[in-house]
Amino acid sequence: MIALDTKRQGANEELEKAVEKAVDFHGHLGPFLVIGIRMGVIGLRELEVKKGDPKLHVAMTTKPSVPFSCTIDGIQAITRCTVGNRKLNLQDSSGDISAKFQLSDGKTTTVTLNPGKQEELETLISMHVSSQELEGIARNIILASESELFKIE
Repeated sequence: MIALDTKRQGANEELEKAVEKAVDFHGHLGPFLVIGIRMGVIGLRELEVKKGDPKLHVAMTTKPSVPFSCTIDGIQAITRCTVGNRKLNLQDSSGDISAKFQLSDGKTTTVTLNPGKQEELETLISMHVSSQELEGIARNIILASESELFKIE
């Protein structure tokens, strides 16, 4: 289970605001939406760009089915790279969930969900948990450490 780190709650106010906006866009709070949000935040930070930077493009690899595809909306909400503006390229995957963030000058960073965390989330979701329980899992992901969730290259 993803640990809830109450010591970090104050440090996540900006992330909480981003989550609220993404939930408004996506329609509900869920674990994979938050995974996409966190990936987007990391990508912007690592490339030292802001949301909507015209030089930014993202190649997203994920399973094409719900709930995994919810990561796509998280990425779109945070980066403003969308399928519609052709700055988000989607690739089907039967395994890893990852996002490669690239600037037009060639600078890149890749964020991949740790396979153990993905497996853990898949197991929890397969238990047919309630929407309230899914929101609790998503809130724990908001507070989880990056190193617990992701591999950043």
